[in-house]
Amino acid sequence: MKPLLEVDQLHVSFRTYGGEVQAVRGVSFSVKEGETLAIVGESGCGKSVTARALMGMIPPRSGQVKSGSIRFRGRELTGLTKLEWQQVRGSQIGMIFQDPMTSLNPTMKIGLQIAEGLIKHRKQTKAQAKEETLKLLARVGIPEVARRFEQYPHELSGGMRQRVGIAMALACHPQLIIADEPTTALDVTIQAQILRLMKDLQQQLNTSIILITHDLGVVAEVADHVAVMYAGVVVESGPVGEIFDNPRHPYTQGLLQSVPRLVAGKKERLIPIDGTPPDLFRPPAGCPFAARCPFTMEICLDHMPQAKTYFDRHEASCWLNDPRAQRAESWMVAGRETHV
Repeated sequence: MKPLLEVDQLHVSFRTYGGEVQAVRGVSFSVKEGETLAIVGESGCGKSVTARALMGMIPPRSGQVKSGSIRFRGRELTGLTKLEWQQVRGSQIGMIFQDPMTSLNPTMKIGLQIAEGLIKHRKQTKAQAKEETLKLLARVGIPEVARRFEQYPHELSGGMRQRVGIAMALACHPQLIIADEPTTALDVTIQAQILRLMKDLQQQLNTSIILITHDLGVVAEVADHVAVMYAGVVVESGPVGEIFDNPRHPYTQGLLQSVPRLVAGKKERLIPIDGTPPDLFRPPAGCPFAARCPFTMEICLDHMPQAKTYFDRHEASCWLNDPRAQRAESWMVAGRETHV
C-alpha cells in the first residue's frame, strides 16, 4: 500500500535583504494512513516551514518551494494553483496552529468560523452547518455548545480555543491533519487533555497526523514515527521506539540527553548541546551538526553523509555509522550507555 503522503527532496528558500535563506534543504519522509509522524528539532530547524509547504502556505513574495515533490494520495501538490490549493486545504489536509488566539478570527464568532468551512467545502446550508458545528464542538469536549457557538475567541480560555482549532481542522473530515506545536501555549494539564483528545479522535476517524514539536515527551506520548530535523535537514528518522532506544545520530542523542528523566534515588545533570546552529544563508558543505558534534571527523566538515537504513524505516545520516569510521564502535557504545 502506498503512503498517504510522500515528501521527496523538498527545498524551500526565502529571499531577504541579506540574501537567500535555505530554510529546508532536501527533506524527505512519508506518512501512512492512520499514522502519527512527529517532526522534532530545535527552533529554526525548518519544522514549521516544512508544515506550511505541505499546506501551500509559503508566501510567494518572499518564499519559494525551489524543488522537490509533495505527493498526497498520489497527486503532486507542488504545482497547484491558488484555487486548487484552496480546494485541498481543509477538505483533504487540515491544520491546527500553534496559537489559536492568533489563528482564529477575533471579529467572528467561533461557530461561524467552523461553519464557514462546512459551507464552502461540503456545500451545506447554514442550518446544516450550524447543526454539524454544534456536534463538532461537543465531540472535542466543549460544554454548553449552543452558548459557545455565539462567543468570540477572546471569551474562551486557551484550552477551549485550541479545541475550537481542532474542531475546525476536523470539520471537513480531512485524511491528514498537520498540528504545528498545538500544545506549546498551554499549561501541562491542558496539554495532556489536548493530546488525549487528538489521539482519541485519530483512532475514531483513522486520520493521519503530522505533529510538529520540540517536546520529546509529547513525541513519546502520541507518535508512531519520528523525523529529527536539524538546520533544514532530516538527520534521522524511524519508529519512535527505535529512535528513543537506539539513536544513530549525535544530534538525536543530544536531544535525548537534554530531557529530564525520573529515576528513583538517582540525580542526573542535564547535558546541553553546546554551540549554535549553522548560518542558513551559507549552509555548510558537510554535516550541518559537525561544528557542535563531539565526534566530528574531517570528512564531516566537507561531505554530507548519505542516509543509511538500519531497521524498519530507521534511517540516519552520519559518518560515524560508516564501517570505515574509527570511532564507530565507541560511538555506539556511548549511545547505548546513555539510554540504558
